[in-house]
Amino acid sequence: MGAWGTAAFDNDDASDWVYDLEKRGIAAIESALTDAEGSGPLEMPTDVNAIAAGEVIAAALGRSATGLREDILSLTRVLRDHVTSDHAERARIAAERILADSEVADLWAETDENEEWRATVDDLISRLAV
Repeated sequence: MGAWGTAAFDNDDASDWVYDLEKRGIAAIESALTDAEGSGPLEMPTDVNAIAAGEVIAAALGRSATGLREDILSLTRVLRDHVTSDHAERARIAAERILADSEVADLWAETDENEEWRATVDDLISRLAV
């Protein structure tokens, strides 16, 4: 991953996922959530895409992260009528799985910013709670 930061869209994979979101709308969110369901560890980019989808869902429900990019906020306004509490629940479960067992969590565990990244995902989980 070239870009690397603790916020959901601070990495190349999640930024690439935004292009899919722009093209496919709610279908991109559905796909990211479906890919993150199941058992076993989540690999990249599935894990970071699920976090990105979770941030979009939270923002569409009026619970955006502080400092969320304006292009993402614009997309959430378009998606607002399509995002449901079911999406929020699925995204919350995915985020919990990512913290517990994922490639991105393993990568963050090797850095000095691990606690900051985990706090960011914990914050997302709390904003997705229905």
